[in-house]
Amino acid sequence: MGNASRPGSVVVREIDHDPFQVEGEQYLVRELVWNGTDGRSYDLVRRRDDKVLTEESFDRHPTDAQIAMALEDYGEEVELETCKFCRGKILLATAHLHDNGYVGDTCCWDERLRATA
Repeated sequence: MGNASRPGSVVVREIDHDPFQVEGEQYLVRELVWNGTDGRSYDLVRRRDDKVLTEESFDRHPTDAQIAMALEDYGEEVELETCKFCRGKILLATAHLHDNGYVGDTCCWDERLRATA
């Protein structure tokens, strides 16, 4: 636990980002807000049992490739695709098929594209 008066020693808020599903299992990224600092950290969490799957928290919201690596550490086979716009690696399980290519949910999928789906 830590000294509550020392900045960055106590989680003061947890923010669960939208869940996503891979091979029938639901996961989410949990953002941790720390006392007395603007810094954040992010963990990958399995929803079924609220198990944190990251040994070390991410300093930024994890990319799909980082999520895939963390899930593979738990024996989950994860398929990655390439976003047709930014060319980044994206989770196929959360990607959107759009005009013969995939668009990443977290990188490029936006309201404009949702309207055309």
